[in-house]
Amino acid sequence: MRAPPVMRLLLLSVPLLSAPAWAIADCSFQGKPINLDNGSSTATLTGTVRCLDRDTKEETHTVSFKNGKQDGWEVRRWPGGRAVEQEYRAGKRQGGFKRYEEGRLVETAQYVDDNARGEELRYHPNGKVSRRVDRQPDDARSSFADYDDTGRLTSAGCGLQTSREAGTKDCPWKGPSPLVFFHPNGQKRAVIPLKDGLRQGVTESFDSKGQRTGTTAFAAGLRDGVSTEFYEGTARRSTTYVQGKQEGDETEYFNDGAKKQVTTWKDRQKVKRVEYFQNGERKREFVVTGTRAVDSLFLDDGSLRQRENLAMEDGRGRFVPDGLTESFLPDGGPQSREHYVQGDAEGQRQVWAENGVLVEDSQWAKGRVTARKRWNPDGGLVEDDTFYEDGSRKKKP
Repeated sequence: MRAPPVMRLLLLSVPLLSAPAWAIADCSFQGKPINLDNGSSTATLTGTVRCLDRDTKEETHTVSFKNGKQDGWEVRRWPGGRAVEQEYRAGKRQGGFKRYEEGRLVETAQYVDDNARGEELRYHPNGKVSRRVDRQPDDARSSFADYDDTGRLTSAGCGLQTSREAGTKDCPWKGPSPLVFFHPNGQKRAVIPLKDGLRQGVTESFDSKGQRTGTTAFAAGLRDGVSTEFYEGTARRSTTYVQGKQEGDETEYFNDGAKKQVTTWKDRQKVKRVEYFQNGERKREFVVTGTRAVDSLFLDDGSLRQRENLAMEDGRGRFVPDGLTESFLPDGGPQSREHYVQGDAEGQRQVWAENGVLVEDSQWAKGRVTARKRWNPDGGLVEDDTFYEDGSRKKKP
């Protein structure tokens, strides 16, 4: 047996609520029994059908018809004060919708041509509004606002399927400036200056203890300027935006406030990243120029440890060694020097010992060694070989 129409309405409107237990009800029209599940019995009906609980004789269901189509209010009631009321015109939901729990109003809505449209309200147990929605055919133009049980605003925005915060571009706030959101304990969560309904100036964010957690610069509803995240009062990250797009430096900080990493953005691409030791010296620097890059490593005294030239690998979208790669000893002298082409060793490779003596001089082709000489640190020759393509040594005469 299928559920009566109003039950289907309840399940659609309140999907998180479990359906109440059904009681046996007897329905009548003008004093005569009628079966609402039989479409032929209501095909030409005009008037109101009333249903009573067979045991308690309390009214559980009323449905109004006009020329066989629902027209007017349909009301369904359950024990404990639960009820749903829906208005119809010519068989379609048109007009008001109300839902009750324990006898109190918890939700109202409006329907146009069988679709929810316009203002929807939900209520806290104390009767104050908990959520206000303006539902529009274009979801992006719909708006919402949430309130705590004292009436303080906790969140607001546009779009019910994919939401955007109030005051951002294409989501103007109609209320006064500044727009203020609150935590459940009453502490301010965000203070947002507005101009013509859009965010303008610096928005401040706070945790539930009142500690500042962030600042974000806006212009005409778009991030524009520096946004900074804080932890326990100390800046942990700052990001630069230009007209809503990340552009310029993004900086991470150590707990003591010293720079930890700076990433530079241009046209939505990372063009430079510098990592730092906590003493302020560079640890690593990665610089991109078009399809090429240079990756440099440093010691904590600022001296260069390694520099690697890179190129974008064909068809892979990643950087691989291409050109000269060299490393250095602590005194600045060379430690190794080698050449690459698209990730494969190519040409000469040289390695020096800490005393400055050359200990390896080899030749490479397409990533494999073809010839190699090695010396010990005192200059004595220990290897002088050439190699086949499979890596095996060629026999000497």
